[in-house]
This record gives sequence, C-alpha cells and structure tokens, in this order.
Amino acid sequence: MLVLSLLSSVGLAAAASIGSHARAPEGRAVSVTAQNLANFKFYAQHSAAAYCNYNAAVGAKITCGGYCPGIEGDAATIVASFGGSSTGIAGYVSTDAARKEIVISIRGSSNIRNWITNLDFGQDSCSTLVSGCGAHSGFQNAWNEIATAAKAAIVSAKAANPSYTVVSTGHSLGGAVATLAAAYLRKGGIALDLYTFGSPRVGDGDFADFVTNQAGAEYRVTHGDDPVPRLPPIIFGYRHTSPEYWLDGGSLDVTYELSEIEVCEGNANIQCNAGTLGLDIIAHLNYLQNVAGCNSLGIAWKREELTDAELEEKINQYAKLDVEYVANQPS
Repeated sequence: MLVLSLLSSVGLAAAASIGSHARAPEGRAVSVTAQNLANFKFYAQHSAAAYCNYNAAVGAKITCGGYCPGIEGDAATIVASFGGSSTGIAGYVSTDAARKEIVISIRGSSNIRNWITNLDFGQDSCSTLVSGCGAHSGFQNAWNEIATAAKAAIVSAKAANPSYTVVSTGHSLGGAVATLAAAYLRKGGIALDLYTFGSPRVGDGDFADFVTNQAGAEYRVTHGDDPVPRLPPIIFGYRHTSPEYWLDGGSLDVTYELSEIEVCEGNANIQCNAGTLGLDIIAHLNYLQNVAGCNSLGIAWKREELTDAELEEKINQYAKLDVEYVANQPS
C-alpha cells in the first residue's frame, strides 16, 4: 500500500513498536468526574495566566484581564518568574493560600504556526529519568534553561508551606515543558500532579510510559481537531502520556458536559484527537476558555514557507501514517 511504502521510504523501520503500549495500563479504568472537569477549568486558567504573568515581580498577584477569575479570586501570588533567552521559554511559580497549592505554569509558544512548519523530530537522551529514554531536543533544551530557577522556587515555596500540594501545567509547547518539569521534579522527590492543554508529544515510549507510571496524576487534555497534539508523529517514535481527555466539540466550544469528554488510554491511541485531521488553530486556542486571551501580543499565525493548504496536507499525511502504523501493529 502507498502509505506503508511511504513509511519505508522515510526510514521508519526503526520506529519503536507499539505493541501493548497502545493499550491501557493493566487493571486501570479511567473516567472523568465533575471534580476533574472543575480542575481542568481551573488549571486552564493557570495555563492562560502564563501568557501574561511570566515576567511578573515576586509578590505580585496574578492578573489576567478577566481570563483567570478563579486565580484572581484566590489572590494567588507569584513567588518566582523565569525565562530562557535561548529558547524563549518562560513561566512562573505561584502559591494559592485558598487552595493550599503551589503551581508551576509554563507559557506556550507565541507563534504556533512557525513551530508546526519548522518542526523537527530530533530526540536527546533522558536516561537520567529511565534507561533508554528519549525526549524532543527542543523541549529538553527549554526545560534545562529554566530548571534550576523553577526547582529552587518550588523547593522554597514547599519549605514555607509544607502542607501545600504542587501542580505543573501549561498550554501548547508550555504543556510539553510542563510534562518534562513533572518528570524531573518527581524524579527529584517533589510530588506533583500534571495538567496539560494541547500539548504535543514530548518523547518516546519509554519517556511517556515513565511519566504515566510515576506517582501523581496526569491529565492530558486535548480539544477537537487541534493539530498540535498530533505532533511530532507516532511514526517518528513519539508517544503521549496516558490517559487523554478529549474535549470532543467544535473549535469555539468552551463549555462541556461530562458526557462530551472522551477518555482514551494508551501512549499511541488513535481513538481521540490523534484520529482527526486538519489545521484547526482555533481549536488549539480554546481549552474551556480562550487560553491565550491575556497575551497582549496574541498568538501569531504567521504565513511562511508553506501555504495553509500545504501545511494542512503535510500534517494530515502524518496523521494518516500514524493511524495506519498503529492499525498494523500486533494487538
């Protein structure tokens, strides 16, 4: 078949076999609850807040121009903000006395189209987490730029508030770096939960399974036919953490009932977002609210190199190859 021949032509024979990784972890049944949905809405606000609080002063209250009313109502306070000059990554650590929690929130990209257009698939070793592990080199570089400052802020906040829980969150590329943050911080002894919105795949199967099986919860939320979670492709050795919570609605839909959220398990599942096609950037910007609304510059949709039609064809081809690749793996 043409699709399978394309797989061979780009040298994908070395891609990691999916095997049992596509299935749910043994004995685990996952559903979505009203409390889960309430938390999704709250941490989507933190992911939104990262777009306009990443350089806030220590001691400042988080403000978002109306895009994070729950956080503003709690008077959450910045305890550190940080950024990387090489990768452009940025974020903050905050404390929330009302919820008794510490949040690290990582800002997403300001030009998601350029990221999709220029996406590379290179991985660097993350064997300090688990043997054989590989993670996207760009995401790892971004985390490495802020890791020292972020960890120091969390350790300090936890020492001052030992009863507080810790949460890592982010939207888009910020979700990818928040996932790496969770992996490394947990490995270093900091217990936390992870909430991401529209995150791309971060690493290989060893990485994804390691994060999934760490102590602490993972809530990876996707929306409609958002193209970002479909990248980098499965066929290039990338896998997602599990489970996925798919907001199965239209691009502009921000209000969801529990019945409209599908849960898919497995690090290479194609039943939820990965089974969609298209270049729907609007779906990427709406996760239970406009997640980039407080960014004064907005998220650019700059036209470069490829037309929208050409770019859509490119990512659709990846998605189709992924679906066929998974379908042809042994059960």
